Formats: sequence, structure tokens, C-alpha cells
Amino acid sequence: TNLLLFSFPVMFIAAFGCVYLHLQKNLRKPNSRGVLTSNRRLSFLSRPALVMAPLGIVTAMELAFAAMFIALLIWSLANYLYVSFGHLHMHKQGEKVWQAKFRSVSLRLGYIGNICWAFLFFPVTRGSSILPLVGLTSESSIKFHIWLGHLSMILFAAHTAGFIIYWAITNQMALKYQIKGVESLHLFV
Repeated sequence: TNLLLFSFPVMFIAAFGCVYLHLQKNLRKPNSRGVLTSNRRLSFLSRPALVMAPLGIVTAMELAFAAMFIALLIWSLANYLYVSFGHLHMHKQGEKVWQAKFRSVSLRLGYIGNICWAFLFFPVTRGSSILPLVGLTSESSIKFHIWLGHLSMILFAAHTAGFIIYWAITNQMALKYQIKGVESLHLFV
């Protein structure tokens, strides 16, 4: 049932995209010169809306999808933290509540990075029925693939830095090095 629950939305959107593409193909009509045209009521969304150096040329549709994705990440992080703070586990004797919360936040940043990886290859699939459904091509959506890669690396770096800070705060790094040092002495004896 889990497989069905997690795969059904994507399969439904892909099937809906195939139906949309089929209907869109039938609606295109040649004009007086024989060139295929289509009625694009939402063509204003494909005009450039933002031109910035690190982002490049971004349309209103792309900005809308980026905003929706950022909202998904924020909602997911808030949901993960709400649930984990409600069921907080102390992993070490004498661990303080704020330390356990800090560890939980660091862990959940890794979970959010996994969400980025789940969407990483959607923008670059050629022949996708999902991209034309929202008015994008695989060539124009490669920037999303790059943005997702950068965002996931930032989240995973924050996840790693958070755990290194947590281990330093709770003196676990010193303990691990002392234990490894003792184990290596036993190897030589």
C-alpha cells in the first residue's frame, strides 16, 4: 500500500499530462500560411519576469514553481520538526533538551535534502508528459535541475555541519577519538 500511496500521484499527473498532450495536439490548427498555432491563454506566464546574474532569465511560471517548491520544503521541515519535537528522544545520559532539538533539526535538514533529490531528475527528462503540462520544455527546465542540485548540497552541508557542532557540544567527538585511539593501541599489542 505504501508503494501505491507514494507512486499514485506521480503516475496520475503523468497520465493527465499524456491526455493533455493528446488533446493539445488535436486543438492545434494550421493558420493561413500552413504553420501550426495554438491558443495560449496563459502565454504571459512564459515571458521573462526576472533577470538576475545568478538565476539567469526566469519566467513567471518558473518563479511560481520555485516558490511552490520552497513552500513545500518549508512545510516539510516544519512538519518534521513538529512531529520530532513532540516525540523527542534523549540519546545520551545527561543530554539537554536544546541539544536533542538541535540534533533533530540537523537530522531533518538531511530529510529535506532527500526531497530535493526526489525531484532532481524531473526537469531533465526528455519526452516527459509532465513538463508540457505546465508549459515547460526539458531544455528550459535544466536550470531547475541545477538549482535543485545546489539547494540539496546546501541542505546536506547544513546537515553535516549541524551534526559536527552537535558532536562537539556533547563531547562525542573527543570520546570517539579516545575510543579509536584505545582500539588502535590494542591492534599494535
